[in-house]
Amino acid sequence: MQTLKNKLNSFWFGALLILVIAGIAYLPLVSRLGYLNDDWYLMYDMQVKGPSFFHEIFAIDRPGRALAMIPLFSVFGFNPLWYHLSAFLFRAFSGIFVYWTMKMLWEKRNSFAFVSGLFFAIYPGFLSMPNAIDYQSHILGLFLATLSVALTIRAVLTADRAKKILLIVASVLTGWGYLSQMEYFIGIEVFRFAAIMVLMWRAQGETFRQKVTKIIAVSLPYLLIAAGFLVWRLFFFSSERKATDVGLQVTQILTDPLIALWWLNYLIQDFFTVTVAAWSLPVYQLAFPMRLKDMAVAIVWAALAVTALLAGIRWAGETLSESESNSDTGTTRETLFVSLLAMAGGLIPVILVNRHVTLPDYSRYTLIASVGAVMLLALLVESIAKRSTQVTVMGLLVVIAVLTHYGNTVRYVYETEATQNFWWQVAWRAPKIEEGVTLIASHPGSPLSEDYFIWSPANFIYYPEKQSNDPVVVKLPAAVLDGNTVTQITTNGGVETPLRRGNYLERDFGNVLVMVQSSENSCVRFINGASPELNSYDDGRVVMIAPYSKLDSVQTDAEMSTPPANIFGAEPEHGWCYYYQSADLARQRGDWNAIPQLLDEALSKGYYPNDPLEWIPFMQAYAVQGNVDKIRDMTKLVVLDKYLRLQVCNNMKYLAGNETLSTEVNDFITKKICE
Repeated sequence: MQTLKNKLNSFWFGALLILVIAGIAYLPLVSRLGYLNDDWYLMYDMQVKGPSFFHEIFAIDRPGRALAMIPLFSVFGFNPLWYHLSAFLFRAFSGIFVYWTMKMLWEKRNSFAFVSGLFFAIYPGFLSMPNAIDYQSHILGLFLATLSVALTIRAVLTADRAKKILLIVASVLTGWGYLSQMEYFIGIEVFRFAAIMVLMWRAQGETFRQKVTKIIAVSLPYLLIAAGFLVWRLFFFSSERKATDVGLQVTQILTDPLIALWWLNYLIQDFFTVTVAAWSLPVYQLAFPMRLKDMAVAIVWAALAVTALLAGIRWAGETLSESESNSDTGTTRETLFVSLLAMAGGLIPVILVNRHVTLPDYSRYTLIASVGAVMLLALLVESIAKRSTQVTVMGLLVVIAVLTHYGNTVRYVYETEATQNFWWQVAWRAPKIEEGVTLIASHPGSPLSEDYFIWSPANFIYYPEKQSNDPVVVKLPAAVLDGNTVTQITTNGGVETPLRRGNYLERDFGNVLVMVQSSENSCVRFINGASPELNSYDDGRVVMIAPYSKLDSVQTDAEMSTPPANIFGAEPEHGWCYYYQSADLARQRGDWNAIPQLLDEALSKGYYPNDPLEWIPFMQAYAVQGNVDKIRDMTKLVVLDKYLRLQVCNNMKYLAGNETLSTEVNDFITKKICE
């Protein structure tokens, strides 16, 4: 009869422990994450077209992604939380499948198998988990890839013919499944065949030739996975995206043999990155810069993870024998063989298409290679003779992983909140934005590296109506604020009409609206090109294009557009920025009497601007009303900053040219503000 101790020491107990520790690493802040990066355009397209449009989005490079995203969206809809939870489960079970694979490969090395699976599940070198909608296919692909390999090993070890055939079929199908999501995951096939070689090579009393023959015979069914995919990819599918066009990338070496040396250089670098840098650089970049309160919470979660690990080891009653804690030479050679080949297999397909691992931006390229990386790390832990030292090292690495993932999630939580706050302020300020104007945005909460980071949320708010025709016509296009955009705007560069993943834009660089948030504590400003309001913190590129911003594209008499809460979160507190946006809208409408009332209400509630530039609408309102005393009081808040004083002067002069001001007010502007 199986004892409680044996039950707790079973595979399922180890799998449960991996699931618990992975949950501690990934889930504490998951409810505060929203749409990030490419999530935005994917979900906007779902808003205006529906899930079948995923076929159009992914047709150019990875059409299989639509087969995953259509059912997922049909179940989860627009709620980001469900995508984060499913991504977590796929990621955690990938670790469990690695654990299962290692237990099958080395039956008596329980600790090695568990450490490999655990470290794979919480591997700190992959940092795109919070981007759960767009990266759903990556993580699903990893789930299917690790499952496929585990099924292969199970099939090799199974004697029953019927079960073996079923396992082979399941392995091939899940293999095609992962390749349908991410073609560069094909490197895991090296891990698969290395594992088969290890199992077949152990046969006693067989010649070298017999072993090789058996390896080939056992491997043949699994060649269908890579061979079937490559035949389809190379001969039947034409990729419109150069980065995923295998033939185009590989043929570069024929025209420039020096590329091969660069590939070798990147391979060496990436071996170092996935093994050493992954456990040191991200924690330095993401965890150490956290605010004190965030770090304190992260430490608590890390301590909880270590407690779960220690409790799990204690409850399992595991005591490693001397032979297990110090593996024999043959076992060590097997482990090194599989781990090094797995890393090479994971990295080479990435390098062959002129990509390589950089942290944190291109951490996704660590995913397949990390199988070999954690095996190598688990082998090092296993080689430590003293059990207490082993556990200490394991605990330290768990702490590093949890701190890294918490710091990474905190970064994305702040980005989510900053992005949502930005667009809520935009909605408060602009009831409607005229169709066709090209949006230029700048705010510190998120790197706006793609135009759809801007146009997707804007169209969610202002143009969410269904569209029946293909492609999707983006009513409010946008452009990234870079050197090319500045040149196009300042030279009246005309119109661009990009078509990307089923989304059509007409970017008119002669018709732009600039929206700026200088710092996380300041308010969003809609720039009036005729009289720009700028401060010394604004990006120099904003200063250059500010005179070209067309504020009249904001339709002030339209009905207010309310951002959907399931996309943008609940409406923020009506603090200073709400009153500032209301006042700025009233200024554009010419409702000067409403502005002082808004200021009185804000001040009575204890709200004040963090950016003195935000006093300008109120100063102008008092100028129109002829209230010099109020203008004088506000002037004291801006005169010490020469740049700010110049902005106030220019804007008050602009006001004087467009409104009838009293002689006393004009004199004050000339002598006290602009002197």
